[in-house]
Amino acid sequence: MTLAKSVVEDCLRITEDDNVTVFLYPHNIPLAEEIAEECFRKGADVNLSLYTDRYMESYHRLLPVENLKRPSVFCKALTENSTAEFFLGGVYDPATLRKIQPEKNAAASEGETKAHFPLSREKKVRTLSIGLASVTKPRAKAYGFDYAKWDRIVRSASSVDYKKLAATGRGLANSLKDAGTVTVTGPGGTRLSFDVSGRHWRVSDGIIDEEDMRTENFDDEVPSGVVYTTPVEDSASGSVALNAPTPFMGTTVEGLRLSFKGGRLAQLSGGASIARLKKEYTSGSGEKDRIAYFGIGFNPKAKVGYLNNNVAYGAVSIGFGGNEFLGGNNKANFTYVGTIEGATVRAGGKTIVKDGRIA
Repeated sequence: MTLAKSVVEDCLRITEDDNVTVFLYPHNIPLAEEIAEECFRKGADVNLSLYTDRYMESYHRLLPVENLKRPSVFCKALTENSTAEFFLGGVYDPATLRKIQPEKNAAASEGETKAHFPLSREKKVRTLSIGLASVTKPRAKAYGFDYAKWDRIVRSASSVDYKKLAATGRGLANSLKDAGTVTVTGPGGTRLSFDVSGRHWRVSDGIIDEEDMRTENFDDEVPSGVVYTTPVEDSASGSVALNAPTPFMGTTVEGLRLSFKGGRLAQLSGGASIARLKKEYTSGSGEKDRIAYFGIGFNPKAKVGYLNNNVAYGAVSIGFGGNEFLGGNNKANFTYVGTIEGATVRAGGKTIVKDGRIA
């Protein structure tokens, strides 16, 4: 089964009742056309929404901050009328992202949030992000990836047995459902605790089924394979060393360390590689200093060190900032998620992950 056929039939389960929007860049036209054809075979209506690197650069450079903060009428209209959406990657060359001023990026993020949320939740729009669409040679060069190896890994991680992946995810979620306090320990002196009492555990298994719709889990990704939640916003305490290299706005963040005190991010430190991240964080507004995300990856074919760190088997990810799009309560125009390799996780009196391996 081709990727296009799989994401249409298995992941979003498109039918003749769907109005589908595919967001894409020029390098993804062949994949977008394949997805559209598979949707047409189901009798669905399809719109292709094309972006380009130049469009994105000029959009941020030429529009003033106040304009960027306003929600796009076109984005609102697409969200209003779509029942399903496919997101095919981002810019072809991430060097474009380095040109965007942090305050402009924060403003655009605010406008995008207003345009798509909570409307997409209200309309129950099923959304799938496809990681293969981000695999480009300029991006590999910018982040120091071996392009051919990266391409193989993403294709392999995208073609797993989704039913088996879902079963693994359900088992993990079941072991976490009654947890109160979660404690994460690991390399670099990581020791972080936070509360997840009453929080819903979401399973990203690449398939949006009836249970997902019932629990308002309308978004997923391919490659997939992570169980995640939004911790109690003011509960984080301790420090975490995010030791997995993470691509961010055309740069690679390494050696990032977070310290939480009294439920707020008290310190964000690291080497020179976090300079852009700190500028973006400073330019952001809202509840950007709250913990936003906790996830455990379980895709056996994904690898840490690329764009989908959070789904790699045994990887533990922590995020801070806005999380409304994840079903959380943090309202902020900045979000960052980093990953720990070799972590140990205890929750509800049980060891869930031991030294980077799922227990």
